[in-house]
Amino acid sequence: MNRTLAFAGTSLVLLSSGVACAPNNQPLPDRSMTPNVLTSREIADGWRLLFDGRSTAGWRGYRKPSISAGWQAIDGSLVRAGDNAGDIVTSDRYRNFELALDWKVLEGGNSGIFYHATEQGDYIWQVAPEMQILDDARHADGKSPLTSAGANYALHPAPRMPTMTFLPTARLS
Repeated sequence: MNRTLAFAGTSLVLLSSGVACAPNNQPLPDRSMTPNVLTSREIADGWRLLFDGRSTAGWRGYRKPSISAGWQAIDGSLVRAGDNAGDIVTSDRYRNFELALDWKVLEGGNSGIFYHATEQGDYIWQVAPEMQILDDARHADGKSPLTSAGANYALHPAPRMPTMTFLPTARLS
């Protein structure tokens, strides 16, 4: 059975213990100013929130029964707010899913989202692929398509949206 998941709103994604996860002083888009909720259409389509925008409920440390105090819900974002926060995973397990999210990263930040992880390794990066979260302009990994934001780290470059060129074919008089 396919399950569809949503991680929407001002959510900061966070399955890596990189230095990237912290509040951003930049204003957020209007969409991010609303609570982290699903639309009636998303609910009907089977989406599920992974972050409620207010707490760390539904998350725990990698290979741990609970989440560390180094992770906090701050201003509608899930934030790595302390040293030794560790990697986190969802409390529930998912096999097949679609993940939609908004993320933000500190200047020069480097983090990531690991998926299809098992807890058989000492570190999550040993047992799961990672979608890179990165400030491409200010981090050395941003120079390579294989390690820049959105890449399946060191395996596949981030998908790029095709560009569209408008070529008018008629003259208006």
